[in-house]
Amino acid sequence: MTIYWLLSVPAHGDGHVAWRDVKSRVGDAEVYDFTLPQFKIGTLDTLVRLSDELAKFDTSYENTTGKFIDTLRNLTNTTNSALAAHLLVEDKSVDQYIRSFSWNNSKYRSDRSLPEIVGQIADDMGVIDASLKTKLTQYNAIKNSLATVRRKQTGNLSVKALDGIVTRENCITDSEYLITAFVAVPKNLTKEWTNGYERLTDMVVPRSSKRIAEDSEYVLYSVVLFKRVLDEFTTKARDARFIVRDFVYDEEAMARDQLKAREIVEQEEELLDNIAEWIKGSFSAVFSAWVHIKALRVFVESILRYGIPPDFLPILVKPSSKQAPKIKHSLAEFYSYLETSTRASDRAKLAGKLSSAYRRQTDDSAFDMHEFSNVLSDYTPFVFFELPWTFLDSD
Repeated sequence: MTIYWLLSVPAHGDGHVAWRDVKSRVGDAEVYDFTLPQFKIGTLDTLVRLSDELAKFDTSYENTTGKFIDTLRNLTNTTNSALAAHLLVEDKSVDQYIRSFSWNNSKYRSDRSLPEIVGQIADDMGVIDASLKTKLTQYNAIKNSLATVRRKQTGNLSVKALDGIVTRENCITDSEYLITAFVAVPKNLTKEWTNGYERLTDMVVPRSSKRIAEDSEYVLYSVVLFKRVLDEFTTKARDARFIVRDFVYDEEAMARDQLKAREIVEQEEELLDNIAEWIKGSFSAVFSAWVHIKALRVFVESILRYGIPPDFLPILVKPSSKQAPKIKHSLAEFYSYLETSTRASDRAKLAGKLSSAYRRQTDDSAFDMHEFSNVLSDYTPFVFFELPWTFLDSD
């Protein structure tokens, strides 16, 4: 299981010292730069609103990333290890992209306001998500058609196509009054059919039933009767658990059906390939958008937590699953002095996460965050977000 941490800690005017402080407390965990541009900060109200919006987008885009991967896995029926080779972000593996992340300023210009940047990412993701839904709708439609074709080709004699089973010699094709019906009879009812088919209706030609084919469940019989009683015969046969097949021997129609079946198979294969290639190509934009939302969360929360002017160090950490709890505790202890900061108090109040009783206290009073651990779940004294890359953990 691969999980990255996006941290932000106060720099106190010296990012090098802040880096060494973090590095000294994460043990053997991998640590990488996570450089952010100088965004336009905007107003406090805007930042608080963005904090909530970004959290929603974060969850949504994580789900979209998972949906892309699951869809590609289902379409290609491949293993996770083979799938990983196709999931590239800006021509890099996911891990390489995360570890070498650089803000895409050509796509998301940092000289624009934060709401504009978030809006652009949301618009781009909206287009991609809508395209995926459209493509999957098209694919499911052709897949259903293909399932119908295959059911006719591979089902039992009560449903499968009779092309290639019934021949011209089995049919009366040039009579004005007579017709040959084909009936699928359950194997345990063949005796009942033989003894009773002539009496299902009037106008059934005596001793006209012929055994045409059989499978593990049914025997296919032909029977000759007058056209005018076919509907009544079909109903009476159904009551006796015999299935009269809707089949008329027509070589041209059979040729058309066979051609249509081949076309559906080809369309399904072509559409599957197109969707799979589109997902592979679009995955880069999806994952990149998700990480950019993470980056914006780091920036916004850092401003709200540590104040202005910006004086914080964003860092990417990759702990092992065994190390993670210990490292997180070590960092929390080192930065515990932040827990009683007035800024932390203000941030919590602005986010609306404290009880109404506390909000009646004075704004400039410091407090112990541990008292509100039941309100601020998963709180850390420093800015902390997880970036889970766990979608390919098991086949």
